[in-house]
Amino acid sequence: MLKACWRNFLYILEHKINVLVECWNEGLYIQGITHDLSKFNPKEFLPYTKKFFLDRKIDSIDEKKWKFAWLHHQHKNKHHWEYWVVDPNQKQALPMPRKYLLEMVCDWRSFSRRWGKKVKLSNLSLSDKMILHPETRDALEMIIKNERKAKSKETIG
Repeated sequence: MLKACWRNFLYILEHKINVLVECWNEGLYIQGITHDLSKFNPKEFLPYTKKFFLDRKIDSIDEKKWKFAWLHHQHKNKHHWEYWVVDPNQKQALPMPRKYLLEMVCDWRSFSRRWGKKVKLSNLSLSDKMILHPETRDALEMIIKNERKAKSKETIG
């Protein structure tokens, strides 16, 4: 278990560094530093360790603990769109402040850094599963549109 904890710790640090780089580019210095600190909380750290870093399949109890940890993570971190959902049945959400919206996009970009690939703009397209306030959806669409423009300029230039 100790080896699995160490692997999870290193994974979190690598993720935080990747998000920090992306946030830094957006001027989100404090958010880049504080991003995903809740992953060090035992409520999240231990279930994530068991789910992803033990070399065996987890039982139904640990699976339930991991689902609770994921829910805890979403509701403790404002860069997750789920944090802003007030009524999932009616698909209603509060507007997401721009700095958290940008941090969410930085989080998405960080995963492509992790796997050594450039972010594919198609991966940033809006999912029907995401419940966003209309203002937030519009702002996210604008961010994605601007990234597409910047990418096409890089290709041309």
